[in-house]
Amino acid sequence: MEKALPYWVEDNPLLIGILNFFLDKRDSQLERGKEARISYRLDLRARSKRWQQVLEPLRDPSQDEQVLWDELQYFAKEYQCFAVKPNPKRRPGIAEWQGAQLIFRDACEDQLRLWLKRPCPNLRNLAWSTAFERFTDRFENPTAFPLGGLQLQAGFQSIEEEISCWTAIGDELRLGEKISWRQLAARCFNGDSKYLELHSRQSLVCNLYPELSQNIQQRQLLFHLYLPEEFEQVIFIENQDTFIRLAELKPKCTALVYSEGYQGGAERIRNQNIAQFSAFNSVCEDARRQFLEWWYGNNILALPIYFWGDLDCAGMRIAAALRKSFPELQCWRPGYDLLLDILCSKRGHNPEQAGKERQKPIEKIGCEYADSTLIPAIAKKNRYVDQEAAVLGKLISALA
Repeated sequence: MEKALPYWVEDNPLLIGILNFFLDKRDSQLERGKEARISYRLDLRARSKRWQQVLEPLRDPSQDEQVLWDELQYFAKEYQCFAVKPNPKRRPGIAEWQGAQLIFRDACEDQLRLWLKRPCPNLRNLAWSTAFERFTDRFENPTAFPLGGLQLQAGFQSIEEEISCWTAIGDELRLGEKISWRQLAARCFNGDSKYLELHSRQSLVCNLYPELSQNIQQRQLLFHLYLPEEFEQVIFIENQDTFIRLAELKPKCTALVYSEGYQGGAERIRNQNIAQFSAFNSVCEDARRQFLEWWYGNNILALPIYFWGDLDCAGMRIAAALRKSFPELQCWRPGYDLLLDILCSKRGHNPEQAGKERQKPIEKIGCEYADSTLIPAIAKKNRYVDQEAAVLGKLISALA
């Protein structure tokens, strides 16, 4: 096995959370002197709240659950840290990951500890224990820390400084104000707003402060909106330049939403506490109210809704993710036909040219046009076309 944790694993919040969770369970077993098989199912309704927190990325609208699942399966096959058993009772239409069983392989424990820099709890860190003793009463649940303590991270001068940053989290949360993860990190970890972005660190915060952590807000999603006074259709636009150029055309009957590539857990983007909008144009108050009522599901207004983005696998995954919130969503044919013409005339780019070689193929998304035409064309040509290649003047009639 590799000496270092594969770089992409730490970028996968689901996978890194699962690996740390398995070691947490093993540490707990060692503390009690009773080792047993560690096995859990990917079930968002699991009884264990800690396990539910680990699986939270599967609900996160900023994550692509299919990518998380694909990388988890690849890691399991390549590195053998745990086995994956499919759910034998999975019904048609249910995601492949739902109900799948993960079984930790004991033989990989030492390698996993080396990767995650988590020594066996029997090897106590005396320096940590000594420094931590005077901070114990500052945490709601101080036992949430690993028995061996935390490794001194780069940027901290001492263990005491690192521990004091973690105690500062409690001080901020006790103020009783709602606060985001980035605000909390910046205020407590020397101005570093991204320090708590790792799922393992967020889980530690929630375990250290099970009550106070309820004051932490999920990060909101900001959508940019072009909205005419009367609108008869809505189109999600993946890329900023295309959104701006289309909005400058001032379509009279089409609302445009700059989706900024949001994927994953998409049912939550229609949550009023999650999705917020900034307007590209001066919006009639009545039109804005009507649009927001439709977006948040507070009226029965039936609108055709479409997605248009890059003609590549990532674009198709965005469309698939948005269909979780908007089941009627289709890929916007006028826009994609322009990209398809470019692709079929051999003017597309290969994945390596644009750094897209890690994009994973997708077989279908539930949109007939995409499943029968776009996805097969991508697979056949093995080339992509970015949205910005389209001549937007050709779309004026479709927008009208």
